[in-house]
Amino acid sequence: MRGILTAAIAAALGAAISPAEAVLLNPRGTGQVLIYSYYTVNHQQTLVSVINTTARGKALKVRFREAYDGRDVANFNLYLGPYDSWVGAVFDASSNGTGAAAIATNDNSCTDPLFPLVADSATLHALTFSNANYSQGGYGMATGTDNGPTNLARTREGFFEMIEMGEVVDQAIRGHNTLEAITPVGGNPPDCAQVRNAWKNDGYWNAYPTTDLLPPAGGLYGSAGIVDVALGTLYAYNATAIDGFSDVVQNTRVGDAKPNLSTAITDSSHDIATAYVPIGNPMIKADYPAAARAIDAVSGVLTAGMLANEYVTDPRVGASSEWVITFPTKQFYVDPGIVGFQQDNGALPPFETGFDIYSCSGLTTTSYDREGNPLPTGVGFPEPPITGGNYLCYESQLITFNQSGVEPGIPTMVFGSLLGSNYDVYSNGWFALSFEGSAKQLRASLEGNVFLGLPAIGFLAVNYINANVTPGVLSNYSGVYPHRSTATCTNATNPQSACQ
Repeated sequence: MRGILTAAIAAALGAAISPAEAVLLNPRGTGQVLIYSYYTVNHQQTLVSVINTTARGKALKVRFREAYDGRDVANFNLYLGPYDSWVGAVFDASSNGTGAAAIATNDNSCTDPLFPLVADSATLHALTFSNANYSQGGYGMATGTDNGPTNLARTREGFFEMIEMGEVVDQAIRGHNTLEAITPVGGNPPDCAQVRNAWKNDGYWNAYPTTDLLPPAGGLYGSAGIVDVALGTLYAYNATAIDGFSDVVQNTRVGDAKPNLSTAITDSSHDIATAYVPIGNPMIKADYPAAARAIDAVSGVLTAGMLANEYVTDPRVGASSEWVITFPTKQFYVDPGIVGFQQDNGALPPFETGFDIYSCSGLTTTSYDREGNPLPTGVGFPEPPITGGNYLCYESQLITFNQSGVEPGIPTMVFGSLLGSNYDVYSNGWFALSFEGSAKQLRASLEGNVFLGLPAIGFLAVNYINANVTPGVLSNYSGVYPHRSTATCTNATNPQSACQ
């Protein structure tokens, strides 16, 4: 009897704590994975920060992805000591406003590679973004053309992610005091060269990648701010935090494509990636085979059947509004170098078409004024072969409001994005995009649970211009508001049964 009771208690406790062992959005804002929904250097800079709130060191993979197809344009490894933080700024590295972005920092935390020193500076280091991952080879190759632009200008806007590869500790067995090497003393880590040399042919990570590392445990948070010095605006937002991403160390050398959002694994002994997704009050459990479909666990927690937010374009207060919408896992469903040519339309669900110049997903729109009256809607993608209807066609894009003439290739007013589509309507109200439909369904989990919609994040950026402060002086006020979303779930094995 005692054994039965013990087993029952253990099972009950396991059920109670299981969400901590699954991929889930952390409502408190910390996690193992941070997704920053937008960066831009189109007449602006993007400030970046990440903070380690724990008493252990962290090894992070930092990866910037361009907006068209989510191809990697810059990546590096970052090592934080206990309670350490790192800051940087993404800026325009070109002389004419059409070239590559770059990221600069004067932070002393260890990076691999070491960023080159900026000319005429004693402390500022910068890493220039590259087009190598979308310009080398034929269509369908991992770094080949995806039929999007191949120039450096493509690096100028997109999004980025930081993934914890492991917690840094000083192990007694086969240890190399890695934590000591990366922990600042008097403001400087004593031996950043040690972690860079660890991946050389005779280095200890090259032989044993888990040396001085424990599995990721989270506790990271981050933020970004898009600043325009000339206009005096700052659009600051928090990174989306995902916890429970991995129960194993995923330590790789700089430049390695992994870890990425498709390498989630929450039960390595059974090759399972579990997601917990809030649908109303319940948390829906969804298991996926990690080796083949771990990306679905991450997409599941990000899936939105509907995105909703406000807009303000009242000319009396000089207001402008733009929505950022990013599909951070989209490339794993539409990129020809990942998906290949075995799928219908070159894409995996929930996306409909593979990336070839663009990859468009249809949607429906709803808009209301401030009194709740429905308004006519129309967000059109103007390039052939997409005609009529409403579409979003990139991994990161913007929707503008009452900015006549905005279309892909025409800069938007707030961010200067070249990937905007315009919506003409009344000056104030709220707006919703619905992604639900028969085609937009994530592949069924092992339990048969199917989430409806698309994995989407983003925010509203709004700017006001006050011309009445002082004669001849304009004052700008800017703000950011995260999108709200809803999600739904059906059961593929028993449509009459609710997801659970």
